[in-house]
Amino acid sequence: MDIKVVEKILEPYLKEHDLIFYSVELVKEYGELILRVILDKKGGIDLEELGAANEYLSEKIDAYDEDMPEYMLEVSSRGAERTLDNEEEMEEALGKYIHIDMENMQYEGTFIQNNPESVVIRCNLKGRFKNFELKKSEIKIIRLAVKI
Repeated sequence: MDIKVVEKILEPYLKEHDLIFYSVELVKEYGELILRVILDKKGGIDLEELGAANEYLSEKIDAYDEDMPEYMLEVSSRGAERTLDNEEEMEEALGKYIHIDMENMQYEGTFIQNNPESVVIRCNLKGRFKNFELKKSEIKIIRLAVKI
């Protein structure tokens, strides 16, 4: 099966449920063939939505290509600690807990401001809160983080 077909099969479902398609790949892991589809939704996608998308896609693929070798279908999200890849995702992350890697420093805290050239993060340093303004050009990785 051409994996590009998966995106085409999913297209009407994505529109109907306001889902965002990120990627599809067919990989072999531990001797098993896995069709991995990554979806998301503005504000986040939940397990129920992923399960429904999995059922829909499984049914449509089976009807489309009966000769496909045995495979496992994996429909998932980008994860709780996904990277913020563009300005839109950064705007959506305002107010959320994030992690930033710089050349020689790491920051974790609440994302409070997204400026054209910088971001501002509020960190808890031993019970004291401090805001750090970091230049976007110096950020190696910016991602959501799980607060522990």
